[in-house]
Amino acid sequence: MDMIIKVINFPMAMAEPGEENVASATKDCKVCIITGANRGVGLKATEKYAAAGYEVIMACRDETKAQQAIKLIKGTNSDAKLTFMKLDLASLKSVRQFVEDFHATAKPLHVLCNNAGMTTGFRSSEVFKTEDGFEVTFGINHLGHFLLTLLLLDDLKKTASVASEARVVVTASSLHDPNSKGVRGPSAHLDFDNLQLMEGTFDGALAYKNSKLANVSFTKELARRLGEGSGVTVNAICPGFIPSTGLNRNESGMTRFMLGTLLSPMFKWKGITRTEDQGGESVYHAGTDPSLKGKTGGYYRDCKEEESSAESSDVEVAKKLWDVSAQMVQLEEDKNI
Repeated sequence: MDMIIKVINFPMAMAEPGEENVASATKDCKVCIITGANRGVGLKATEKYAAAGYEVIMACRDETKAQQAIKLIKGTNSDAKLTFMKLDLASLKSVRQFVEDFHATAKPLHVLCNNAGMTTGFRSSEVFKTEDGFEVTFGINHLGHFLLTLLLLDDLKKTASVASEARVVVTASSLHDPNSKGVRGPSAHLDFDNLQLMEGTFDGALAYKNSKLANVSFTKELARRLGEGSGVTVNAICPGFIPSTGLNRNESGMTRFMLGTLLSPMFKWKGITRTEDQGGESVYHAGTDPSLKGKTGGYYRDCKEEESSAESSDVEVAKKLWDVSAQMVQLEEDKNI
């Protein structure tokens, strides 16, 4: 890329590559990246950001499903600015390629929503691995987003320097907290001797809980490392228990029937469940609400701040998780903060 000379009276100063493009684009349209944007909570969040005038980069694995989602949204909002960009969080190569492709657009980045999530099934005892050999729940829910965020951090900082702020939203879950109402079974805990639960009998439910604990821990550690002055804030949200999302797609047919048909009405009557729209609102609120400007390292449920678990707030655990994660994804030294 040719160097751009920016004259500010005297003396002359060289602009950072892409700096003027970011400044110009930031004035025109706000840009949001949402992972897992083609269904469930991600789709509803995409609708809300698009309705607010954001250009939404839909970071999805399946282009066909993403294009179907785009067609659906444009059916009610013809002015929606939506772009599919391929991202497979189970592949570190794909994460790096996504970032490279995004950089090629020279767009600013106002909001990054780390929304995609999965489970192999809460009763699963079989280990599935990512392309890079990680247990798939931990690999997609935590490691893929960890790498994505740090590779896009400079973009967020550049945008914040022009737009006064940029935000990271991390979709977590109340299941990370052993004391949260309704949590059953083994409690979330990051055992660094068996971080991916591949030693001994695998527990799909615990793997999901631990990945959500990692999400909240990462949120708080990133907020601490960014500190004040960067203009970038990061907060975690719990969208609530939403039986209709694709999160339970790997459960047995009987489990899906029980949750979706038999138990869902009762849960709804008792106020336990949330809708996909309510979940999308949580993602949108954390990324846009003026009251959250400058607030960072928080955990929100139903758009209200709550205390997260004791372990998620343990600074030493968070530091160790960060260092281990950076090694696992082979994070470049200049991207580690």
